Amino acid sequence: MELDNQDLKEIIEVASQINAQLEVENIIRNVVLSFYAKFKMGSVTFLLPNEMDEEQVTVYHYLGLKRAETGLKLPALNPLISFFEKDEYNQISFASFQEAYPNPGLSTELQSLAPDILIPLRTDKGVTGLVLLPRREDGQEYKLLDIQYITQIIRFAAIAIENANLYWQATTDRMTKLFSHHFFLKSLEDEISRARRYGTVFSLIMFDIDHFKRFNDTYGHLQGDIIIKEIARILRGSVRSIDLSARYGGEEFAVILPGVDGEGATVVAERIRERVEKQLFPGEEGPLRVTISIGVAEFIPKRMSSPSQIIAEADKALYHSKESGRNRVTVAKK
Repeated sequence: MELDNQDLKEIIEVASQINAQLEVENIIRNVVLSFYAKFKMGSVTFLLPNEMDEEQVTVYHYLGLKRAETGLKLPALNPLISFFEKDEYNQISFASFQEAYPNPGLSTELQSLAPDILIPLRTDKGVTGLVLLPRREDGQEYKLLDIQYITQIIRFAAIAIENANLYWQATTDRMTKLFSHHFFLKSLEDEISRARRYGTVFSLIMFDIDHFKRFNDTYGHLQGDIIIKEIARILRGSVRSIDLSARYGGEEFAVILPGVDGEGATVVAERIRERVEKQLFPGEEGPLRVTISIGVAEFIPKRMSSPSQIIAEADKALYHSKESGRNRVTVAKK
């Protein structure tokens, strides 16, 4: 049996929407939308390795068209991935999975989602995750054409997710998972072009860790790496999703704030500074504290035309913060 022309048209349309995305969640949201439109699925669940720590699992669980929490406590996906790679399942019923999978604890955990079929996210490089789908709304089993439709969509989704992850790896710093220095400079150049063309405003924050060389000499570079990772985590949680956070180099960080003037950027900078100051960082001999010094510069079209110019203004403000006693925010003069 083959998919009819209407199904093929729908698959091509969904595939084009999926492949246009570079954010994993947007890819998954398009899959959920297509399954809901086609089958009125009550839920769709994706299990993927966590982008920050592959020993953890990221769960994308949707009830209808809304993302929801599951409360699942799952170990690393590696054993599950190995199971699907070994027997090369394209899909498997949950009942068959329960019988075949050697770890009953995991299948019991997944049972809380009431899955009917499990479909691996498979690319030419192997299995990269898993999709759980419930029974049909009418209580009937999925027909062969249904399964063909679903597996084709998931195949495209697997490739799109892999491409999104490759893009992420190419543009981010491996240690902090913030954007890389190179990508930051390219993005800053784009933001300047946009501001000059449309008259929009944006600001740049730059900061580094106070006395970091002394800290490394005292506690060692491994402890220093922990501090850098923790500050990156604080930074990600302190800015908007549209802001671009980057590791500028070593212990120095940068943030591009589209649509934010110097005054607004100062509020953001103070929030970051305060959160770092209050944070107790893990250390071998007990909690540690560090502080950061910050420089803020608003883009001024009359005297700035390149990334190096606004960077120089923010860096000058950062230097002033250090000269004034550190652990403070300085705003560049307009």
